[in-house]
Amino acid sequence: MSLSKRSSIIMTILVVIAITAFIVYRYAMQPPTTIESKEVDFTGSSDTFLAEIQKDISAWQDNVVVLTGIVTQRDENGITLSNRIYCQFRKDVNTTLIKEYQEIRLKGRVIGYDDLLDELKLDQCIIQQ
Repeated sequence: MSLSKRSSIIMTILVVIAITAFIVYRYAMQPPTTIESKEVDFTGSSDTFLAEIQKDISAWQDNVVVLTGIVTQRDENGITLSNRIYCQFRKDVNTTLIKEYQEIRLKGRVIGYDDLLDELKLDQCIIQQ
C-alpha cells in the first residue's frame, strides 16, 4: 500500500470520527427542557393529589403537576402546601411575595416521597397565574 493511499484512508477515518464526535457533542449538550414547556400530568388541588399519589408513588415520579393549595410554611428555598407537599422553587422565581396561609397555584415536577417526614417533594416549581 502506498503512502498516499494510506494517508487518504487515515484522513477519511479521522474526518468520520470528528463528524461523529461533533454530532454526539451537540446531542449531549442540548439545554434541558424547561418546566414551562413540559406536558402537565395532573391539575387540581393539593389534597386531591395527595390522595391520588398514595395509591402508587412510583407512577408519579418525574411527572409534572399543577397544584392549587394553601401555603402552610415557607423558607428561603420553597414552600409547604397543605402541610405535606414541599415545593422547591427555581432560582429565578421571586418568592418574597408569597405569604403563609395564602392560596397559590404552582407547577412543578414530582421528585419523590419522603417517608420519614411524610412529605411529597416537588422541584423546579414556578408560580402559575
